[in-house]
Amino acid sequence: MNGQPSQGFSIDNNHGSEDPPSLKSQRAEKTKKVSRRGTAFTKEEDMVVCSAFLNISKDPITGVNQTSGGYYKRMHDYFNEHKPKGSNRSQIAIQHRWALIQKAMNKFCGHKASVDRLNESGKNEQDRIDDAVEMYEKTEPFTFMHCWKLLRNEAKWNNRFLELNNSTSPDQMSPPSTQGHTVAGHAESRYENVDIARPEGRDSAKRRRSKSFAETSSSSTAVEVLQRLQEKSEKTELKQDQQMVEILSRKDEKIKIQRDLFNLQKKHMKMSVKQHKKENEVREKQMEAQLMSVESSIMSIDIEKVPPYLKNYYMGMQRQIIERRGFSSPSNNED
Repeated sequence: MNGQPSQGFSIDNNHGSEDPPSLKSQRAEKTKKVSRRGTAFTKEEDMVVCSAFLNISKDPITGVNQTSGGYYKRMHDYFNEHKPKGSNRSQIAIQHRWALIQKAMNKFCGHKASVDRLNESGKNEQDRIDDAVEMYEKTEPFTFMHCWKLLRNEAKWNNRFLELNNSTSPDQMSPPSTQGHTVAGHAESRYENVDIARPEGRDSAKRRRSKSFAETSSSSTAVEVLQRLQEKSEKTELKQDQQMVEILSRKDEKIKIQRDLFNLQKKHMKMSVKQHKKENEVREKQMEAQLMSVESSIMSIDIEKVPPYLKNYYMGMQRQIIERRGFSSPSNNED
């Protein structure tokens, strides 16, 4: 009996402690407001996001047939490779930021196209940009001028039909519109047959790369062949030069040998002449000695003692010897 009232009291206290519905809704609202927004993108980060778009979307090898997840994953990878120091953005953040930039570009380019089509005299390019900014900021601030300067020459935002408008008479031009989508739609309907240069396709890029590789390979082969021919020609010329040097050296050696041989022969001839002369002198001396011996024997003969038939012979011989030696004959002395 005593325990039952205590249990009932406990139940009444639990019911009494429950929050009213209004307090629960306030707490739910506070819980929802806990999620906080990340830091704003800097201009440097915006430039990297735009550069990621230009590099990923214009890659002809990968092509445009990319899934959304793969496309933004490549953009996120590119952003991480080139992001500024201290930047840390998720793939979802990059995707949302690019969508915001793209929307702003479409809108601003529409205003810029409208201003360009007015072609007001006395206004330069900067004046037309300022007018487009003024038109844009009638609804919201334009904070993507740095992105537009990077993307304005791309085919997606480059209104080529405005160049044709400049060559068309003013009567043929339709009135400008201040809404970007209206201008874009007008441009597409009016100049849908204009031949605007398209980006290079995937197959074309692959063929070009293969052709470039083949040309590079064939060029390398041709260069190698030319180098080999050049090396072979240089080796041949070097061998010919060596052979010519050897021939000239042999000729010089032969000429030297011939010169030495000639000098030796000349010297030998001189020695031979000298020796011959010396031999002749010796021979002459010998003959002279023999002659003097004979003459001496003839001159020593006593004429009175020789037989009569020899007397005149020896007398004549003695007279010749005396005359040859330069003496006077006895008959001349007697006379």
